[in-house]
Amino acid sequence: MNIIKNGIFTIFLFFVIEISSSDIKKVTYAAWDKPDVELYYKLPNEINNNTKLIFVIHGASRDVKRYLEAWLEQSKDKNVILVAPFFSKDSFQYYNTLGLASSSGKTFKNSKTKLTNSISSFFTFFKSKYDLKTETYRIFGFSGGSQFVHRYMMYGTDERVELAAIGSAGWYTFLNNEPFPFGITNMPVDKNRLDWFLSKEVLFIVGKNDNDPNHSSLNSNYGAKKQGAHRHQRGESYFNNLINYAEINEMPFRWRFRSVEGLDHNIEEMTKNAAPFLLSGLEY
Repeated sequence: MNIIKNGIFTIFLFFVIEISSSDIKKVTYAAWDKPDVELYYKLPNEINNNTKLIFVIHGASRDVKRYLEAWLEQSKDKNVILVAPFFSKDSFQYYNTLGLASSSGKTFKNSKTKLTNSISSFFTFFKSKYDLKTETYRIFGFSGGSQFVHRYMMYGTDERVELAAIGSAGWYTFLNNEPFPFGITNMPVDKNRLDWFLSKEVLFIVGKNDNDPNHSSLNSNYGAKKQGAHRHQRGESYFNNLINYAEINEMPFRWRFRSVEGLDHNIEEMTKNAAPFLLSGLEY
């Protein structure tokens, strides 16, 4: 009932601004008990019964417009709405951990900016606004956005993710006995949720040249360093952790791993590698 109510009244809580010649628009989401979130979005040429939606989650730079623009050429003539939420640093400092902990490992028990079901709320809004028939969405996360997406899929209750592509995170929440947010020992995940998490179709991308241990945005906390010296190494360690966990616990594992030659920490190039997977089947 609450979802239906939100869908009905949300329309009165938004305004839309066209902000560029590329027809990127912006809407302010205010229909919840958290700080407002600006949603940048790009509509397809036509919306019909087959229109899908892809969420694009920004990294620590929070350059949300650049992240969305990286998808414009790739999605041209595709039947998809692109949506990029902007989690401002002032309101959502630790968006990459869903507001559940700091990057150094301090957990928050009663966070007023918890984002565990944020994408579900945004999806419901766009379904209502454009009368979309799809019951699922796709999602992309790069760098800090990759951190957000894998933790969202672990700790949320939303099961409407159809496909996900993530890559180049600086650190991860492993399925091991490390304390959250580096592991799950003090913040366990329900077994049914882990079954769902590991069984989803996820493209996990790392760049072979994303190997700078001194990169300015790389988490240098002890918990993160235990995962590897740099992003490529940490990505490989995380993926192997998931494989081992799935094997030991006899869970299905449908993720796929891609290590890309010549790729460093670059949103445009990462988008090109993720786009064929996330845009598959979305032709008119």
